Amino acid sequence: MSRERNRVFDLLYLSHYFFLVVLSEIVAGLGHGPVVVKEGSDALLPCSLSTKENIEGKLFDWKKDGEKEVFMYEAGVHDNNGRPGQDEQFKGRVSHFEDELKLGNASIIIRNTKVDDSGSYTCDFPHLQPRQTFIIELVVGPVVVKEGSDALLPCSLSTKENIEGKLFDWKKDGQKEVFLYEAGVHSNNGRSGQDEQFKGRVSHFEDELKHGNASIIIRNTKVDDSGSYTCDFPRLQPRQTFHIELVVEPILKDRSHEITDAAPKPFITVADVTELSVQLRCDIRGGFPQPELIWMDGDQRVLPADEPQVSEREGRYDVTLQTTVTASTTNRFRCVATQLMIGHMTDAEIAVSEKLFGHRDTCSRQLVVGWICGVSIGVLMSLAALLLLRALKRARCLHYQTSVQREHCPFEKKRPHENMDLTEKWPRPETKNKAEVPTLLL
Repeated sequence: MSRERNRVFDLLYLSHYFFLVVLSEIVAGLGHGPVVVKEGSDALLPCSLSTKENIEGKLFDWKKDGEKEVFMYEAGVHDNNGRPGQDEQFKGRVSHFEDELKLGNASIIIRNTKVDDSGSYTCDFPHLQPRQTFIIELVVGPVVVKEGSDALLPCSLSTKENIEGKLFDWKKDGQKEVFLYEAGVHSNNGRSGQDEQFKGRVSHFEDELKHGNASIIIRNTKVDDSGSYTCDFPRLQPRQTFHIELVVEPILKDRSHEITDAAPKPFITVADVTELSVQLRCDIRGGFPQPELIWMDGDQRVLPADEPQVSEREGRYDVTLQTTVTASTTNRFRCVATQLMIGHMTDAEIAVSEKLFGHRDTCSRQLVVGWICGVSIGVLMSLAALLLLRALKRARCLHYQTSVQREHCPFEKKRPHENMDLTEKWPRPETKNKAEVPTLLL
């Protein structure tokens, strides 16, 4: 999600940048229109004569904050081909448009911008009649803070002159009064006019005023604090105005009670139940901008889902997202809706009953029980067969009546008298008839 959020802010930032560049070109002659760029990128500072007259043989001079030599051109000789005097801060980083000079274009590019490149730039044609001077404000790297944190908006005079007895005025988007200071009287000690949005949240640096520092701090920033701020010294000669861009990155949270267009809580239903899975459906009704939906399991892992179904009505979006789930450790699933543009996030959770996954579990248990029963019966049958065989062998041995034959029967224990000659101790009775003597059954 952090990656998606960064992509959105980059797009917003770039669109804002190009808008300001175009705006600066339109109104540069009037001394308005900041150029806002990211640190490390290139900054185009526009400066063109409305007459579009050829300036290849003329003089124009770029300065920062009225002092630092940024770029000077005079009849083909300039800071990049031998002319001395360029400030060390800009050496090797500034170039002009050679082919555009004949069209009256004296614009420059500052490459690989740094934060301390921010300031007020002048493009001056001192030999023209009447003299023409263009003022362009450059802001490198907007002040970017997280929602709820404090934002320091810098504003200092390069001359570092004492401003304790002077007037400076902070405004947002050219209208809202943020903080006004005049000779010790300001918005926090009785001066009226401060916008309700900033009351009790803005302070300056009292001890820094004598060093020309008019910076302020906005505490506990809100998303709607984002915008273009100006720090203006209207009574200075020449008048000085500083431009600072503030971007407050929203923290994703439930804003349904503070933003009208925030998406409501998702509605989850069971769409279908199959032999091995359950299909869940998540619906969002009436959100703007379009909400993004994802499904997550109980372990906070994003689940695969179908393509979202999106419809629009009266400028608001209805979104449906379905996913198919199987039994998990918790059987709990969550649908999360986010609107990155407004920092809104809401969710809903469902606990799927084990009974919906029961068929699969029952089948599994039956298979396991059947396998165990089969093995057990097989073992028991084998044991029964062995016991039966043993019994049969023993029964056969018991049929043996002579000691000699009984010796070969492993199931019959020998008695002590079996090794004795029984005829010696107990002689056989004499019989008159041999036929009367019983015979041994073999």
